[in-house]
Amino acid sequence: MKNVVMIGGMAAGCKAAARLKRLEPDYKVTIIEKKSFVSFGTCGMPFFASGDIDSFSELMSTPYGLVRDQKFFKDSKDIDIIINSEVIRIDTDKKIVTYKNVESGDVSKIKYDELVLGTGAKPLDARFKCPVSDNISTFHNPLDAKRFRQKAQTGQIGKAVVIGGGYIGCELAEALVSLWGIETTLIELEDHLLTKCMDKDISKLLETVYSKEDVDIRLSSKVEKIELDKEGMPIVYSEDGWNSGAVDHVFLCMGIKPNVSLAESIGVKIGELGGIIVNDSLQTSIPTIWAAGDCIESNNIITGKPSLFPLGSLANRQGRVIADNIAGKDSKFKGAIGTISMKVFGFITASAGLTEMEAKRLNYKAEVVTASFYDRPDYHPDSKNLFAKLVYDKSIMRLLGLQLAGYGEVTRYIDSFSVFASNGMTCYDLIDFEHAYTPTHSGPMNPLNSLGAMAISQEEGIQCISYLDAKDFIGQIIDLREEVEIQANPYAENAVFYSIMDYRMHFNEFDKDKPLLVVCQKGPRSYEAAISFIQNGFKDVRYLGGGVQMAQQLLEEGELD
Repeated sequence: MKNVVMIGGMAAGCKAAARLKRLEPDYKVTIIEKKSFVSFGTCGMPFFASGDIDSFSELMSTPYGLVRDQKFFKDSKDIDIIINSEVIRIDTDKKIVTYKNVESGDVSKIKYDELVLGTGAKPLDARFKCPVSDNISTFHNPLDAKRFRQKAQTGQIGKAVVIGGGYIGCELAEALVSLWGIETTLIELEDHLLTKCMDKDISKLLETVYSKEDVDIRLSSKVEKIELDKEGMPIVYSEDGWNSGAVDHVFLCMGIKPNVSLAESIGVKIGELGGIIVNDSLQTSIPTIWAAGDCIESNNIITGKPSLFPLGSLANRQGRVIADNIAGKDSKFKGAIGTISMKVFGFITASAGLTEMEAKRLNYKAEVVTASFYDRPDYHPDSKNLFAKLVYDKSIMRLLGLQLAGYGEVTRYIDSFSVFASNGMTCYDLIDFEHAYTPTHSGPMNPLNSLGAMAISQEEGIQCISYLDAKDFIGQIIDLREEVEIQANPYAENAVFYSIMDYRMHFNEFDKDKPLLVVCQKGPRSYEAAISFIQNGFKDVRYLGGGVQMAQQLLEEGELD
């Protein structure tokens, strides 16, 4: 019989413990957790904050309503849980863990044969002057969400600032506005939101959603300092001279970093990104010590380089791999590509793999196509717009990344793409993708089929241009939409208007030696016409990827003026 100790009682630790007990019921398995609870659904924090989830305990409950507490783990799984306890020392020679109860101060020891580190991540420190105040907090610890909910319910927050436009900051901004009606400013250092997983052109669609919900978005804004006024209310100052005025609360959501102080103290090797180095069995540099979750560096399947993927979905899979290996089964974690999605104000964004910006930074021969689809046949009453950006390596047509946004079916497509990209597949494989076709859920041509075809056609000379790049286009423009479409959404005053039914009769009205941009409502008409222009001797022909439909959300914001 082995004694196995898990340090950290969230996704990775709990999954490893539960799996191990199923494989080896005679093993003694113990979880040590610093907080007063375990197995907490951290990704659900924004939903508790917004009020979509009523009870804090729902984020620790099974689908059948039992709270996953000490009694639950002991009675149902024979796993010992030690809460409110911080590990203060690990003796790797004697294999002893020393921990202290954070409430009583009592110190205890436990012996192990195998040790699992699931110490998670911690918020990045502010790089600006930031006073200590009850009105300034992170939104990382579940207790942060609980404290906010209590303040919001008692009307103590009427105006707030969120610093950081990553997933947590974006979801929190929605939570503040959607239920509580809190006047909210979202500040981001970079020039668009979700910079780690979205390029600017797709992120712009998300920004317009926030603007329509009266969230004040401040991009390319570097915070200089936070100060407290005479009443103790925080004021945020940015380097460009802007300040928030006194607000009731400031949330620091500038990102996270692996929590590796315990691992460092015992000589476990740490990588260049700051996470614990593990092999594909999730074993650290010390053979009897394993690690999983937000504290480790994982292999990026696309680049072959270490990456940080702080995702609960991966932590659960990693916990399973560790349990298998401790039990003597040969199990591997090959890595990840960072597949993720978010829903705010009903608008869904999702991504998998590399952005265009990241791919070019890594010196891939990256090209992109952008497109607009209906997520099911346009005649279906539930059809919704879906916007897409595919990133691929033109040298071998390998799939590098996909970004999707819209109000309809989004995640089903990103999940499918994740399988393709994780297995090194190409744009040609997207064309061959067989999907479940029914008008209720999909059109006869899956968006992934179309994106693959667009990328291949682009390499054959049919150039796709995004709506952001189209703002700087100088040359001839032909608009193939019908009159009613043009009246509803004007695009360019200098465009020549011809229907798809008769544009072929007007080739001689355009200069074959000057750049030509073809536009339509969604993209298919302009794509088809671009082919015809090239076949008729035009040298530089482009079509507007996604059409005016993709741009129209921004037209209202003046982005294309």
